[in-house]
Amino acid sequence: MKNAKFVICLAIAALVIAACSSSPRSLNPPSSADSGPGVNTTFATTAEVLDAVKAAQQLQTLPGDVKPSLQQSDQAGPRGHFDCTEPADNPSGAKVFGNCAYGDPHGTKLMVLYGDSRACMWGSSLAGVAAKNGWKLMDFCLPGCPGPDLHFTSEQTKSPNDACDAFHTSAVTAIRNLHPQLVLVSSSGGANSLTDGNEPTDDQWRDGWISALAKLSQPGTKVAMIGVLPTWTTNDSRCLAAHSDDIQKCSATLDRAFPSALRRAGEQAAADRAGALYVSPQSWMCADTCQPVIASIRVFNDNFHLTQSYADYISGALSDALQPVLQG
Repeated sequence: MKNAKFVICLAIAALVIAACSSSPRSLNPPSSADSGPGVNTTFATTAEVLDAVKAAQQLQTLPGDVKPSLQQSDQAGPRGHFDCTEPADNPSGAKVFGNCAYGDPHGTKLMVLYGDSRACMWGSSLAGVAAKNGWKLMDFCLPGCPGPDLHFTSEQTKSPNDACDAFHTSAVTAIRNLHPQLVLVSSSGGANSLTDGNEPTDDQWRDGWISALAKLSQPGTKVAMIGVLPTWTTNDSRCLAAHSDDIQKCSATLDRAFPSALRRAGEQAAADRAGALYVSPQSWMCADTCQPVIASIRVFNDNFHLTQSYADYISGALSDALQPVLQG
């Protein structure tokens, strides 16, 4: 029975990944089959993003062009896939993803993305970064399975997340076998419980990332971490719809936005120990306060993930931040 439950979990995970990694819209170049309404193609510079975040602090009324988006899902994920193959199984039976490439079809360098649904979310921005810089991108992400090398509980079954443990092993092995020039990791902030029933402490989160980054590191491969995303309970479309005349009620001060400063510091420490680049996305959503609408774009699709439109908008800022590992 346990093995049957495990196989079912893996099958569900594979379906979720397929949905996450094959959204039918392209960044570069767009085609009639791959383009669609609602895709924001304006990639702002870092300075423009920071100016827009600052200006958003004074915004009171929901912009009219944002209102229609409140009724639509705009989940971020990589688009414009090519070179797709069927997902492979490793000898243990655990699914190995990374079955499509994104970015530049003629790219001569490979970047690989690893983590949970938050990593898949960043695939939207990274597909544009890869295309702009002449790279291919492959993603290995399992929703509900944070990247740190820890043993988590499934939020669905409330039992040990065996599928996540298997993914940690199989995905890392597959990534190492690819010998990519760059591995990028990202994850939610650790709200998933461990098998002891408790959320990871800041020290456990740091040590889990230290272990994971050590396994992903190898000669010829650079590593970068996109840090935890500031999130808060009133960042979504429900709050914006309820407070369209005073959307600052949907913002949050930095001390209310998860993750804590200690969580971010732990990630930074883990990246430093691995010799990895650490990129914090905080300034792309927060100045004095963290904002749900920036540059007339809804920032969050739900409480935990950016919209496709905002992930596209900050692609230029992410590209700037990653230049130390994209060059050379």
